[in-house]
Amino acid sequence: MARVLVVITPAEGHVNPSLGLVKQLMDNGEEVVYVCTEEYRARIEQTGAELRTYPFPEDAFSHDPVLKPAEYKHPYQFVYMMVGGIIRKIVPEVLRVTENETFDYLIFDSLMGWGGTIIAEKLGIPAVCSIASFAFVEPLGADQGLDENRKDVKELYEATMKLTRQLANEFQVGTPVMDEIARHAGRLKLVYTSRYFQPQAEKLDDSFIFAGPSIVPRQDAPSFPFEQLCGRHQQTVYIAMGTILNKDLDFYKLCFDAFEDLPVTFVLSSGKSTDMTPLKDRIPANFIVKPYVPQLEMLQHADAFITHAGMNSTSEALYYNVPLVMIPLTSDQPLVAKRVEELGAGIALDKHNLTPAALRAALAEVLSNPAYKQQAYVIGESLRQAGGYKRAADAITNYFATINR
Repeated sequence: MARVLVVITPAEGHVNPSLGLVKQLMDNGEEVVYVCTEEYRARIEQTGAELRTYPFPEDAFSHDPVLKPAEYKHPYQFVYMMVGGIIRKIVPEVLRVTENETFDYLIFDSLMGWGGTIIAEKLGIPAVCSIASFAFVEPLGADQGLDENRKDVKELYEATMKLTRQLANEFQVGTPVMDEIARHAGRLKLVYTSRYFQPQAEKLDDSFIFAGPSIVPRQDAPSFPFEQLCGRHQQTVYIAMGTILNKDLDFYKLCFDAFEDLPVTFVLSSGKSTDMTPLKDRIPANFIVKPYVPQLEMLQHADAFITHAGMNSTSEALYYNVPLVMIPLTSDQPLVAKRVEELGAGIALDKHNLTPAALRAALAEVLSNPAYKQQAYVIGESLRQAGGYKRAADAITNYFATINR
């Protein structure tokens, strides 16, 4: 039995994919210590892992100017977020709560980048990288083509490297070059998608394990009156914009304007902390609006999904063969939406030019053209066949069992 340290960035889209893996590692006989924040205590402890917490604002990814999701126009922006928002704030806490303890290997979140390498080096153990999005063959933002000689780009480079050197000195480790900070490190890299869905998968070596999404029933999911879907309309469309950027009342009003007269039932998950009071008199009769909807169950009833194209939401929809209308907002969402569109399972819309007519037309196309459903099935089959968290856990335990013989 190995003692495993798991360190995941405290965000829904990063914690949730790890839970099935951790539970399976426990079932395989490993002992798991999971370092995260108090916000995720219930769902982490349900896996059987021992939780260690550190202070971190619950709404950091919504309000912290460094951590708040952004449209990355250059890779340095993403790297600065990792160094200033993740590594600087989390790595010292992880080392503090695990001081004087021994572990056999580390599983760390890819959003920590070089931070995971620091933890592994300080603890003297090998590491596995947990990648909750696509594996980045090219740095996020590299396709925007900003000139390296621009003054603001140069200033961002200098600020990032200055902070990196300070952290390297603090932790007494070597200073990486810029390209190494966000690189996927570790003996193994666990990717929660299929090789088919992963862009440019042919450029990734065998250290990348494509295990598919980690589909685990959520014990804290609320109940939902699914019986209300029966007898309303033949088709159901689910709308959800994630857990960080879901407070845009103008977008919800746009949805009401686009769809209020369609013979379709719409289920809108508005977010647990979104105040819908200003729109309470504008909700059409064909809409069911809830602050939180059990997404895995809802997707099994949906004919289409209107989404921000977050990796988890997109993967869950495709796992259940649901085609998508995507409005990517930030971070890796444009990359995810582009891949879905390339493979024919959905339509991506530009958030800057979004109108009721454009949204309505995209949904009509996805609902009426069976090709989108068929391609969603093709991707979904690749995700289902990838093996999920059981294959991921077996690959990890078998790898370390082999090298430790």
